[in-house]
Amino acid sequence: MKCTAIANSNIALIKYWGKADDKLFLPTNSSLSITLGGLNSHTTVDFSANYKEDIVNIDAKNMEGEKKEKVVRHLNLIRNIANSNLKAKVVSKNNFPSAAGMASSASGFAALTVAACASLGMKLDKKQISIISRQGSGSSCRSIYGGYVEWIKGNKSENSFALQLADENYFDIRDIIAIVEQKEKKVSSRAGMTETIKTCPLYSSRVNTAEENLIKIKKAIKEKNFSDIGKITEFDCLLMHATMITTIPALLYWSPETIKIIKLIQEWREEGLESYFTIDAGPNVHILSLPENAKEIEKRLKEIEGVKDIMNCNIGEDAKLNGEDLF
Repeated sequence: MKCTAIANSNIALIKYWGKADDKLFLPTNSSLSITLGGLNSHTTVDFSANYKEDIVNIDAKNMEGEKKEKVVRHLNLIRNIANSNLKAKVVSKNNFPSAAGMASSASGFAALTVAACASLGMKLDKKQISIISRQGSGSSCRSIYGGYVEWIKGNKSENSFALQLADENYFDIRDIIAIVEQKEKKVSSRAGMTETIKTCPLYSSRVNTAEENLIKIKKAIKEKNFSDIGKITEFDCLLMHATMITTIPALLYWSPETIKIIKLIQEWREEGLESYFTIDAGPNVHILSLPENAKEIEKRLKEIEGVKDIMNCNIGEDAKLNGEDLF
């Protein structure tokens, strides 16, 4: 049965960077994100006896090599659970740049998981789907849900899953993304995490602090305290990038424009325009703000040389099946 799903990207406020188990994709620390409305992956999956091999097409390109293998490995996982040997055709498209530090793998594998499980007629709840999705891309388990989402690290596959802390209507904050580079990064997140764990002397300290930050930010979200949410988010971002920078060889995902925007955000706060930054494994800057400040931040970003595009995201909803098939 052909099925189509749409899943949104997410931005981690408390970051995930590193696996305790590479095969099961168990993280070294729990994490927390907001789901981003408007940044999505749209994926159609068709399991059928008509296919002699898996076909994977992403953003109008037929995938081969490692990119195809990542998808096929995930299809194999789902086939094993469903006790199926059918091959599949997968067609997916993103409405935002892939592999540029904007969590395209999170939305991509979330949409793939929802569509593939439905195509094989599997009756699963969101927790079960998040466990399966996690094994394709760790952060994708958070994109199964909308709103504010925690990924509980667990110590085995069945207890490492995402759960929704609050839905998209709970507390309206905006994520304004300054796109300074759209090209694919040289070192993938998956490869970078592995090297950081192996070589970074700061890593264990960062993991412990991330768990402390998680407790603090959950309290701030419960209280709808935007200032605390922003401060904790920035601190955790800088901690993660500190471990990247002190990896051997150093992982320097930022560009000169990234640093320029960080400094400007600090200046804006001093002027009374409250905003906070966070950055995934890439150069593009996510700026958290309250809705009433979003237009002014967008206006200022447009004046910065080197900003190629701006995306203003509200908090997005759950991954879901969608009738608009791509083939």
